Amino acid sequence: MTRHILFICSQNRLRSPTAEQVFADWPGIETASAGLKPDADVPVSPELLQWADLTW
Repeated sequence: MTRHILFICSQNRLRSPTAEQVFADWPGIETASAGLKPDADVPVSPELLQWADLTW
């Protein structure tokens, strides 16, 4: 079973993308990252939240 983990920070420019990369190669885990601010590189969306089994 694959677990989907969504890492969230304010702008999705450093912290959450770094965490996404660190955990990307773990077996059984799929990662993504997003930001809370409107100018985030990848803003949090309802689709991402639905996709995620866990948000961090």
